[in-house]
Amino acid sequence: MTFGRLGEFSNVERAPVTAYAYQFAIINCIPPTYTPAINYQWYKDDKNFVRPDLHNYIFISRNGKLYFTEVSTADAGNYRCIVKLTANNGAAIGTDQPPSRTSLPTALNVINAVSTLWGPEISNEFISVFPRTPQRGQRVYLECLAFGTMPITYTWSRQGLPMSPRASFMDHNRVLVIEDVHLEDGGTYTCHASRYSVARTQKNVILVIESKPFFSYPMKSQHVDIGSKLTWRCEATGIPEPFYEWYKDGVPLTAVPGKLSIVRNVLTIQNLDTSDNGMYQCSAQNIHGKSFTEGQLRVLAFMPTFVKEPLKDKMFGVIGGNITYLCNPEAAPTPTYSWLKNNVDLGLSPGDTTSRIRMLQNGNLLITNINLGDAGYYTCRAENMFGSASSIGSLQIADQVVISLPPVNVQVTVNQTAFLRCQASYSPIQDVIYTWLFNGEIIDVKNNLFYKQGESQSLTGLFVMAVQFKHSGKYTCRAQATQESFEAWAFLTVIGPPGEPAGVFAIQSSIGSSSLRLSWTVGASNGANILFHTVEALPIASNEWFIAIDHVADISSIIPGGDPNKRVVEVIGLNPGSGYRFRVFSSNSYGVGPGSRPSDVYTTRNGPPTHPPSHVGGGYGSVGDLTINWMPLQEHQFGGPGIGYFVYFRRNLTETWTKVTLVGNVGQYVTQVGADNYYLLYDVMIQPYNDYGSGPNSSVSTIYSAEEIPTVSVTNVQAYPYNSTALMVTWDPIPDTRESMKGKLLGYQVNYWERFTEDPIMNSISWRGQMASGVVIGLLPDTWYTVNLQALNMAGMSQISETDYQLTLKMAPRLYPTEIHVGSHGSQSVYVTWRGVTTGINEEPIQGYILRYWLDGDDIRTATDVRVTKVDNAIIYGIQKNYLYRLRVLGFSTGGDGTLSELIYFTLGGRIAAVDQSVTEVKATANKFQMCNFLSAVIGIIHIVLQQFHCSG
Repeated sequence: MTFGRLGEFSNVERAPVTAYAYQFAIINCIPPTYTPAINYQWYKDDKNFVRPDLHNYIFISRNGKLYFTEVSTADAGNYRCIVKLTANNGAAIGTDQPPSRTSLPTALNVINAVSTLWGPEISNEFISVFPRTPQRGQRVYLECLAFGTMPITYTWSRQGLPMSPRASFMDHNRVLVIEDVHLEDGGTYTCHASRYSVARTQKNVILVIESKPFFSYPMKSQHVDIGSKLTWRCEATGIPEPFYEWYKDGVPLTAVPGKLSIVRNVLTIQNLDTSDNGMYQCSAQNIHGKSFTEGQLRVLAFMPTFVKEPLKDKMFGVIGGNITYLCNPEAAPTPTYSWLKNNVDLGLSPGDTTSRIRMLQNGNLLITNINLGDAGYYTCRAENMFGSASSIGSLQIADQVVISLPPVNVQVTVNQTAFLRCQASYSPIQDVIYTWLFNGEIIDVKNNLFYKQGESQSLTGLFVMAVQFKHSGKYTCRAQATQESFEAWAFLTVIGPPGEPAGVFAIQSSIGSSSLRLSWTVGASNGANILFHTVEALPIASNEWFIAIDHVADISSIIPGGDPNKRVVEVIGLNPGSGYRFRVFSSNSYGVGPGSRPSDVYTTRNGPPTHPPSHVGGGYGSVGDLTINWMPLQEHQFGGPGIGYFVYFRRNLTETWTKVTLVGNVGQYVTQVGADNYYLLYDVMIQPYNDYGSGPNSSVSTIYSAEEIPTVSVTNVQAYPYNSTALMVTWDPIPDTRESMKGKLLGYQVNYWERFTEDPIMNSISWRGQMASGVVIGLLPDTWYTVNLQALNMAGMSQISETDYQLTLKMAPRLYPTEIHVGSHGSQSVYVTWRGVTTGINEEPIQGYILRYWLDGDDIRTATDVRVTKVDNAIIYGIQKNYLYRLRVLGFSTGGDGTLSELIYFTLGGRIAAVDQSVTEVKATANKFQMCNFLSAVIGIIHIVLQQFHCSG
């Protein structure tokens, strides 16, 4: 379960949306605060839910907006946005609040116009990707919407690559859905929109998949000799690139000079001893999370032993040929080796590369150009600090080619590499060619990328790379001489996740109204017992698979006394009268195997609905009304014919429910509760039914009956000058009670008009919420206005308050400062001078100046203001080195902010002469002109002084 929070919608009245008929329209939904996620829905005129599935010119985006591809006058009305808490991971939501909220209405006004053919034009807001930063494993939605004359059809393509096998389309192909997205699903996707074959357009989006770090190959436990060196590497994939940390027994590791070093994902430990034993973890972390992989380190210390792999009893060699005698004892630390023939030490040194009989670096014995005298008994002796051991075998001389080291059975995990050894002894005058066969068929090593012949530890053999289950089988090594050939074989076993289940079907006699029994045949276990099965279902009325049964134990699905390969489970929670397909995934200790093919369609029997209606709410309407709304069931949730609803309502916390029966798949009921029962709480719930019975009740929702028009009026209304184009209006707030407001206070509306104008135009502005003041903007300077006030609720406006009069201030400064100069001042400051402005008779006296500056490339709304009095210079502090800034200077007065000066560029060194916007390069170095700027500033000041002296004279 996921716990969520959902705030309230803003109570600020929404501005109407106006559109011309046959053009597009967009209604925005600004959601309340929420966690973790929400779904959006819309309904119109408090009556009908918006249904894009039925009207393909309407689209509800996951950004909450309601789009009309081509609007008509029939679409005019009031639209409300509904948000409902949900979880991104499909978990249940727990909350102590109502799980959904409904916004104030937004009016859509449609102006009549002449129909013309136009478009399609893909909107600037599309292609949209949700979530905004998709991560591996998520369900990703790519939305595309074109505006224009209907009908418009949509198709999708992927540049240079096929569509992901987990991709599907929904909402009239306007939405591309990728389930369980992988990193390789990234790329360029194209949406194609067309109207028949006469008009078409397309648009691309680059999909970038990010990921919490994950380890494709987990760390393996290490068994390492005492005194040796260990280099341990972990490799995680993540976008953005992760950083790594190492732990031992849960404690972070730090570098120890001469003993332990850490370089990103590589851990090196020198001179290992038993104190280094423990559980080691590597963590990879980026902004999306942290992942771990771990392995056990065991430092080994014991004397050599040949118990597991003694020398081969008999080896055969050919005169003139070569042979390798393997010596592979277990020992820790690595032992030193010596070889004896017939109990006489051969005196060999490891790593010799020239002698006919020589000991290889790994301790194996290589005899080249074999002769009769080489026959005999050979002993390999291994010795370390803890003791010694030896093993004996014999070499016999043969008169033909012999496979001295035949392949042995190998077991390998899927996607890894296997090596099958095969080494023959033959005379140097003979030519021997190795050929490999798989299940009796010759392997084309040159053209089959899975196979390669080569050497591993001085042994020839066959590499099987990126092993798949199809590579399991019998491998035969054929040593082909001129006139004869010799063969030896072994078996390669590939282990990994289970194979694909087969034959998924529903047992007909078990199909009920909400359940059935599903049977299938298990796939290959692939080296480990099958542990679990997961069953997914696909409703025919939908295109989204969902998990019907998660991780059912294999043992619980076995049929006692039945076919050991058959499995049966009961699938519950299905909708009556609905068709489904099913598929099965199996898993073992190696992972989850591929899914089965989807089954045929199986339809459950008709029965009562199993889902309650959602989004139960309401309120509003005419005085005396109780309006109840809900989201009607979708067709696949009907359960059978005869769908309808029982509506229950009562006064909040009373005992007796009133029940009303509605026929059909409707979503609203309005009843009269009486004019005296305005704005009272009612409990409501909805229950669906059909010809087979009643479904479950919805949860009880609490709503208000419709409100009455307020009868009070606002008092103590006063207006004050704010600036040249605005007035501040204050008043005594009205108590937000049922008795005073006849409902819920929405806010206040101020009405205003020019006082001394004949036949004035009345204007109004509204504020939402309880408050005692507001600013009226957009007025004329130095003009008298009349103002009064009304309170608002959902039913309408209160009586008009008393009237007040007020004069706006004169204009703000209309001239802007000139001759602006910027010079270096300090390590983080610049010195700015300018020529000030004068004000006229229609302007308020100037009070000071504002220096407005911001980083080049940023929006001016991020600017910082430095306010000074009536001076002509100022210092701006906090300027950073190597950054380019923009500056504008303006005067201000009680009439407001004046006109902005021309745009000035500067750095910490001073003003910049010119900037090339196409490459954002400074064309003149500031430091060169610091002195010029300073002199210009001085000259400007002298010029101002002389002017003032001249005027006074």
